[in-house]
Amino acid sequence: MVGSADTPRIAIVGAGFSGMCMAIKLKEAGIHSFTIFEKADNVGGTWRDNTYPGVACDVPSHLYSFSFEPKLDWTRLYSAGAEIQDYCEYVARKYGLLEHIEYGCELTNSTYSGGKWQIEFKNGRTENVAFLVSGIGGLHVPNFPDIEGKDTFGGVSFHSAQWNHGHDLAGKKVAVVGSAASALQLIPEIVGKVASLDMYQRTPNWVMPRENTYYSDDQKAKFQRSPWKAKLHRLMIYLAFESRIPLFKGSKILSRIVSKAAHGHLEDQVADEELRAALTPDFPFGCKRILASDTYFPALQQDHVSVVTGGISKIVEGGIETTDGTFREADTIIYATGFKPLTMVDGQEITGKNGLKMVDYLKDGIRAHRTVMAPGFPNYFMLLGPNSVLGHNSVLIIIEAQAKYILQCIQETIKTGAKSIDVKPKAAERFDDRIQEQLKGTVWSQSCKSWYKDENGRIFTLWPKGTISFRRSMKRIKRNEFQFEH
Repeated sequence: MVGSADTPRIAIVGAGFSGMCMAIKLKEAGIHSFTIFEKADNVGGTWRDNTYPGVACDVPSHLYSFSFEPKLDWTRLYSAGAEIQDYCEYVARKYGLLEHIEYGCELTNSTYSGGKWQIEFKNGRTENVAFLVSGIGGLHVPNFPDIEGKDTFGGVSFHSAQWNHGHDLAGKKVAVVGSAASALQLIPEIVGKVASLDMYQRTPNWVMPRENTYYSDDQKAKFQRSPWKAKLHRLMIYLAFESRIPLFKGSKILSRIVSKAAHGHLEDQVADEELRAALTPDFPFGCKRILASDTYFPALQQDHVSVVTGGISKIVEGGIETTDGTFREADTIIYATGFKPLTMVDGQEITGKNGLKMVDYLKDGIRAHRTVMAPGFPNYFMLLGPNSVLGHNSVLIIIEAQAKYILQCIQETIKTGAKSIDVKPKAAERFDDRIQEQLKGTVWSQSCKSWYKDENGRIFTLWPKGTISFRRSMKRIKRNEFQFEH
């Protein structure tokens, strides 16, 4: 690991936006004794892994980039995944992160003992570090539906996050399982190639117009000449997105306005009443993730495309059977079924003080103090941990605030000569109670089923307020919430 004998050793797990931001903030503070352990062979995380046709971000590019490293020549308002991945690689190079990264290191076990974390990797490597920062993110484990006969399918099947670029879709009979964000992006891209496409929809989603415009050469030149104009552009985007908070907090007026807009978009693009009814959600706008596209509805109306709303009964060798007994032939199945949310313990075991397992701590509800720490796990931090995801704005705002907060925790521990910092159980409990209370009455707490909630209806992913309140909460650590061990 990079560092000297008199500085604490820090491990950052994951080289996506979260891990890179943490590393940059450490370097800015003069701390260089860290290593980023990455399971793959490149930086980028989500944007490295997701390469399906049409992959893009649903947050405008100027806002979906670090505030301290603006990119002034984004090609579009909402840039494609490849351009975001290029940005990640550029940031890694510019800030000298590559020399700190160890690739091919997938974390499997982390055990705290004697003021140190012993971390073990799938490749057999072990390390002892003072601080452990998890930057694996909340959405990185593909979610495959539990469907009978899935393994008996005789054709080619894959998840959208594990796109099979060697499989030519030209002339294929394709089944897309899922109708949310990834399906909405990839279907318009592949529909012109395939012989037929069946989209298996469990629940329709609210879809707004995308209006994804290109930045002209003149606009990009203005940003280059006057970076303050790019900052102003970013600010205007930020304020527009932040203004949606009242919608999620239950504003009936705003809900009526946006619901009318979404209904209008559907009516403008889908003439057939039966199909329109099948694509109309029965839950409040914002209860599930809001999607945006100008090409999704037109793609679904092509002659060789079918929207299948009957549930899937089983998968057989030659295709899919639905619950009404209908068999539909397929030679390719694409699972556009998203990710398992906040899979902090999937594939790894985390053991804190006195043998406490993270999986046991989370049994009573996935939670974290100020979204980054758990009592009983000293010197362990989570980026994009529980209740830090946003339903309305850019998570990079959250990541930057969390990285600065974690840096303060590390600095305070070093300054006091302590070997560890741990959050007090009562402080963590009070924080979680406050978060859950604030989530009551929000549109997310209503009856729709979403990845925001666990099976008991507890919202464990989302921050209940705006980004201003989050940054205020994370501005500086409160020493009375922690205990230091010397």
